[in-house]
Amino acid sequence: MNFIPIFTKPSICDLWSVCYPEDEIDGVQRDIYSILMDERWTDMKYLIDFIKIEKASMGFDDQFWEGFSISDMVEKIQIEIASIDNELYQADLMKDETYFRSLDKIFIKLHQNIYSLNTFNDSHRKARPNFKNSIIRFYGIELNDGTIIITGGTLKLKLKMVGLNFDEEIINLKRVQAFLKSQGITDRLGLID
Repeated sequence: MNFIPIFTKPSICDLWSVCYPEDEIDGVQRDIYSILMDERWTDMKYLIDFIKIEKASMGFDDQFWEGFSISDMVEKIQIEIASIDNELYQADLMKDETYFRSLDKIFIKLHQNIYSLNTFNDSHRKARPNFKNSIIRFYGIELNDGTIIITGGTLKLKLKMVGLNFDEEIINLKRVQAFLKSQGITDRLGLID
C-alpha cells in the first residue's frame, strides 16, 4: 500500500490518496481518488447501473429522490464531481487564499456520536460536496498533523449509509488505519519517507 499527494508537492500536501495493491495495472500504481473521480464517477454506464442496482435493492430512498430521473441523478453527480474537485484543490493548494471551506470543514468526523466509547475511529472522516442532498461521499483518515488520506468513496442514494457499499468503505478505513499503525505513520512526514 502506498500514498500519493493529490494536488501539491508532498512536502506541503495536506490531501493524499491511497494506492491499493489490487488497483495496480502493469506495474503502474493507481490511487483511489483518481479511480473514483476520473473513471467510476465519470463512466455513464457505471453510474446508471449503480443507480438501477440501488433502486432494485430497496437501498434507494424513493421519497428523497422523488421526481428525479436517472439522467437527472447522473447530471447531478457530474456537477458534484466538478464542485468537490475544485473545492478540495482550493482547500489544499490555496490554503491561505481561498474562500472555500478548509479541509477540516470538508472532512468531518465519520461518526458524530459523542457517546461513542470507541476512540479507534476518531480519525475516520467523511466528505461531501457543499450541496443540499449531495450524492458523492469520500472517506478518509486524518493524521495527527491534519493531513487527510482518502481511502475511498461511494454514491449515497439513501437516507442512512448502511449496506454493502458503506461496509466496504468501513473495511477500507480500517485496513488503511491498521497499515498506518503497523508502519508507525502518524503524520505527513511518514507518508513522504
